[in-house]
Parts: sequence; structure tokens; C-alpha cells
Amino acid sequence: MVQNDRPAKSLEAVAASRPQMLSVCHVLSGDRWAGAEVQAATLLRELCRSGDLHVSAILLNEGRLADELRQAGVDVKIISEASNSFAQILSKAIPFVREQRVQILHSHRYKENLLSHLIALRCGVPVSVQTKHGMPEPFRGWKLFRQFFHQQLDRWSGRLASDAIIAVSQEMAPTLRRVYGSRKVVTIRNGIDVAQVMSRLSGAEAKAKIGCKADAQVIGIVGRIEPIKRVDLFLKMAKLVAAASPDVQFVVAGDGSLLQSLIDSAQAAGLAGNVQFLGHREDIYDVLRALDVLVMCSDHEGMPMVLLEAMWLGIPVVGRAVGGIKEVLEHGRNGMSVSSAAPEDLAAACMQLLSDRLQAERVCHSAAQAVEREFSVRCNAGATLRLYRSLYKG
Repeated sequence: MVQNDRPAKSLEAVAASRPQMLSVCHVLSGDRWAGAEVQAATLLRELCRSGDLHVSAILLNEGRLADELRQAGVDVKIISEASNSFAQILSKAIPFVREQRVQILHSHRYKENLLSHLIALRCGVPVSVQTKHGMPEPFRGWKLFRQFFHQQLDRWSGRLASDAIIAVSQEMAPTLRRVYGSRKVVTIRNGIDVAQVMSRLSGAEAKAKIGCKADAQVIGIVGRIEPIKRVDLFLKMAKLVAAASPDVQFVVAGDGSLLQSLIDSAQAAGLAGNVQFLGHREDIYDVLRALDVLVMCSDHEGMPMVLLEAMWLGIPVVGRAVGGIKEVLEHGRNGMSVSSAAPEDLAAACMQLLSDRLQAERVCHSAAQAVEREFSVRCNAGATLRLYRSLYKG
């Protein structure tokens, strides 16, 4: 019989050797379901699965994000910004944070960043983290003044109170370092849950579902209908493609302030019979399945979730080489990267993929591999958890 001379560890020693379970509370608006909200839901779902954290969230609005988080097992506190002033939101958030014994606050937009900062001061929360999902969007007039004011407040709270600023793309990091200092900024690129990103429809079934012919070639754009997304550029590209291939159909999925003006522009350009505006869609994976090409022609992007989702679903992507898009798309390998804002260049890239299906299939195969290797939620959540543990010294 072999004896072990090492003394047996006590239960206390075994427990002490395990990582301490941390309590983390995310602070989000939750008023819409766009890239930032999709990423937050994906991350929190994976953090709950890890078993290393107690995860809670304060949301300022009911909506799909709240439903997704509840289903994932997150303790959700809704404090409506429609019926509460900022001071009232703060006063109602403080008891929840104390009850949850929160050690890390993680916020996602400027209003939530300031709210998180004040909660941390009142409750003595030792660690504060912010995620920057994209750079500030350009505005004019009163909106520009208001944006400048909010931006200064946000920078102040980030410099003064945040222990870490997460950049969702490498392209964003240098700008954020200039604002917040190099030691605070860490790059953690977005990731998708490949088990959740799926459509049960065939391409033909998906096309029929959104009102396109089952055998049609379909080019689409998916996202908020706001100036930075450049749906106007998509329509100019569509006019060029339609002139060369009249049977190609186009879809615009999303809602926003420019929706009606862009519908009018499409009609004025003679595209009313070619372009469908789908509005906001909850079945976005089915919409993506219907596409033969996804176009991303934004002036800037952080790390767009719809790009990663399309790549995983086998939809070839044509994207402008801006922001996080240029980090993901390798031209001719896992997508088509266009360095200009010329609609002619976007049209040429789309036509190339439509005419050469073998190349499109090769691109899609390489794209799915890239997502699984570099842009999965396992990578994203793992890096976030390591950041939390590096910051919390209790």
C-alpha cells in the first residue's frame, strides 16, 4: 500500500484555492435591440454559464434585452427612465446593488456610465468597468451640442472612476487610450454564441418569408437606419447593380430616423420594385439566411455583431474597410473588403460574389472558421472574466 505523506487539505484550504465567486452588475439602457444589446446579452448569458460569477443587471427599459437576460438566469432590475428622473433611478438602483453585494459594476453607454459611477460612490463598489461599443456618431445643431456635453461627462467619469475601458475592436483602442490613458484601455473583441446563431430555414424558404422570389438573388443591409450606417450609399449601389442585373432584389432590414426619407429616395431613384424595406425584425437570422450578399457600408463600426452572425450563417459579406470591419474581413479570403465609399466599388464586389458562386462558397467557409477561432463568445467571456479577476483584489 502506498502512503501519501502529504497532509490532507482542509475543506477551508480547498475552498480558499478556488477562485472566489464575484458579484457583477451590468448597467444598460435596454430600450432597443441592436448590436450593443445583442453583445451584452450574449456575454451575460455566457458569464452565467461559467459558474464563476453571480450576474445581475440594472436596465432602464423593459424590452427584448430584459427578456433575454431573465431567460439566461440574470437577476434583472428594471427602473424605467420614462417614469423616473435620473435622481430617482439612482435612489432605486442603490438598494438593489447593496442587496446583490456587487463587487464589479460594468456599464455600456454614457448615461449608464455616469449612473454606474454614482452608484459605485454611494455603495462602495470597488471596481468599475465600461465598454465602448463604438465611437460617437456625428450630429448637427442641438444634437451636436448635447452630444458634446454628454461626451465630456462621459470622459470625466471614465477618467475619474473607471478601472478599465473595454474597446470592442483594435481600431478603437488608440483613440480611447488618448482619452482615458493607455493603462485603462483593454481590447476585448465581440463574440457570438454559435449555438444560438442559427436559422432553420433554407435559403429559398427564407427568401419567401421576407417576400422575395425563392430563386432570386438578394442583396441586403441590416442595421439601424441612421446616418452613420449609410443606407443612402447602399441604395446608390443598388441602382448600379439593378441596371446591370434587373432581376436582383434588395432588402433593407431595420428601423430608424431616416427610414421614410430613404423609402422616398428609393422611389425617386426608380427602385421601388427592387427594394423592400422590412423595418425592425425579430427574426434577423432568417433575414440573413435569405441574403446572397450582406453589405455593410457604414462610415464607422465598432465590432458589428451582424457581421459575425452573417459570417457564421454562411452569408458572404461586402464591407467597407472601416472600424472593426477591416479587422475581420480579409479581402477575397473571408469576405470582400472595399476601401472606398464609391458605390461603384461596392457594386463591383457584390456582382463578383453573385457571379462566382465557387468563390462565394470559399469565402463563407473561411469566414465561419474565423468566427469559431477568433470571435466566439467563449473568447469574449473568457477575456472579460480574466479582466474582472485582475481588477478585483478583495
